[in-house]
Amino acid sequence: MKLFLSGKKILITGGTSALGEAFIRRAVACGAEVHFTYLTAEAKALELETAGAKKHTVDLSDKDKIDAFLKSFVAKNASLDVLIHNAAATADAMIENMSEEAWEKVLAVDLKAPFYLTQKLLPLLLAVRPAKIFTIVSRAGSEGLMGAANYAAAKGGLIAMTKTLARELGRKQILVNAINPGFMMSRMTEKISKKAMQNALERSPLRTYSDPEEVAAFLVYLSSNLVRQVTGQVFHFESRPL
Repeated sequence: MKLFLSGKKILITGGTSALGEAFIRRAVACGAEVHFTYLTAEAKALELETAGAKKHTVDLSDKDKIDAFLKSFVAKNASLDVLIHNAAATADAMIENMSEEAWEKVLAVDLKAPFYLTQKLLPLLLAVRPAKIFTIVSRAGSEGLMGAANYAAAKGGLIAMTKTLARELGRKQILVNAINPGFMMSRMTEKISKKAMQNALERSPLRTYSDPEEVAAFLVYLSSNLVRQVTGQVFHFESRPL
């Protein structure tokens, strides 16, 4: 497994999240050159840098900051094997109480940034055959989520974008798939009430939360040369009854 991703250049956004960190450590151990974006978790970013990854501070809600990052990244990299849209923002509120600012910021990070990064990094992805794009989505995108219309709308859009890009880019040998990691313990779920956490646990057929390490291992597998003809799919790690 040490050289499973040898020669692969990977960029993942939201690298200091639970899933981001698990993937980065596995991918580096498997021989990949891994770049990741983050915003505020400096200590965690330094840990991942020490582990062998390359960190980039980027505010994905700010187009100018994204452009500055892209200018630097493209100048130093002629190709990109795998692009993973993992970063996510939340600003929960019932629709009657949701501010326009909260709506726009969540959509900017969770939907607009993946579109913009994909578009601008496409020349680097086209230098590889096959290149791969992954989006990290949520069941909220297909079922809705009370108190989080902005997040659900962004994830729904991301699922639709994934399926569309799979059709558009397939002839160019770029595979595009989505992963729903299920309900896992993370900084995002820290804000959720104990009652909601317990409800999620009770709905799980395994009576457990999703494991970031298992999701990361699957993502490593999908990023490898063992997968060359899978595109337009949404893979689910579910914390709900089958």
